[in-house]
Amino acid sequence: MGDKLVKMVRVLFILISLIAVDISAIPVDQVIENKSLYKLHVDPLAEKARIYKIVGDGNSFQLNQSYIGKPLKRDLKKTNLVTKRDRYILKFTDSDNNVLMRLGIGDPFTAYAQHIGYEDSERFSFQVGKQEIAAAIPIQITPSNLIIEKRDINDVFNEISVINLDIQ
Repeated sequence: MGDKLVKMVRVLFILISLIAVDISAIPVDQVIENKSLYKLHVDPLAEKARIYKIVGDGNSFQLNQSYIGKPLKRDLKKTNLVTKRDRYILKFTDSDNNVLMRLGIGDPFTAYAQHIGYEDSERFSFQVGKQEIAAAIPIQITPSNLIIEKRDINDVFNEISVINLDIQ
């Protein structure tokens, strides 16, 4: 058994030293491309963010206001990265339709009433009218389109509305 262990240690030592030699053979004088990184969400302490306010009823949407300013904490809590619980999402794209960011907004058009007085009710959810939705994205992202999508029964997002944005 000891002889096998010695052989295994020798083989591992040879493999590790070959990998180390191979890594050291990479030229050091190659220029590494500088890339700027930014967060996918707005920092609550940020003074500037791109804020878009849209109004919709679940079937049609329109841009109400867009500006650069300090986001409200309430708006930051309502919009997050997309999760399984989000029925509607906001997708920000550039002019070539490359996705820059996706934000989940849940289901702002349905009110749930599971509390005292509704125990005998057949339905616990009700559709509400038009809602104003505010979304804040980092200032570094400059989208040209805002696409609103809705999740269907098969967990596939279908495009509902496309809003062209003014790049500021």
